[in-house]
Amino acid sequence: MKTNISQLVAINVSTLFVVMLGVGICAPVGAVDFKPAQKLADVTRFNQANQYTFTDPIRTTQIVFFPQAPGPVRVDDPPGASQLTYQGPEGEFTFRGKAIRKQNSPLGLLITVTLKPNADQGELQLTLVLPTVNLQNGQKQEFDTVAIKTRGLGFVVNRAGAELTYLTLPFKGAAESVILPL
Repeated sequence: MKTNISQLVAINVSTLFVVMLGVGICAPVGAVDFKPAQKLADVTRFNQANQYTFTDPIRTTQIVFFPQAPGPVRVDDPPGASQLTYQGPEGEFTFRGKAIRKQNSPLGLLITVTLKPNADQGELQLTLVLPTVNLQNGQKQEFDTVAIKTRGLGFVVNRAGAELTYLTLPFKGAAESVILPL
């Protein structure tokens, strides 16, 4: 006897039933997960940090970086805007959106902000190196990294020497997944 399968009906996520013409019965054929992509996305999101906190060894500088800025959403924020808060010898600053420059490199993600934009006296920029950090079961992960403060000379006529100077700072980092406001 030849039986055609007329349709596949999902009664619930855990059990799949096949309805066959001419038989009039439903037979369970095993558990089928209809949302593997969603579960993969949830696991990936759970294993990726959404907040990174950096502290220097003598605790004079603290930086908090959010790859996706916490709410509320601002009209001038580009899609996927980040946020970086800096507290250090130069003062307290919050950078968001286009004020944060990000560049992938072999070292990791380079995150650059301008701490002092004075071109006459020399601009001061901070570049933070963020390596890829995977969370184990959503648990906070600590790591070591560096930041580089870059100072320009400003408008100096015919000065010999390098136009930029660098100060490398070691940081202890902590990556974690936290609940952020919308």
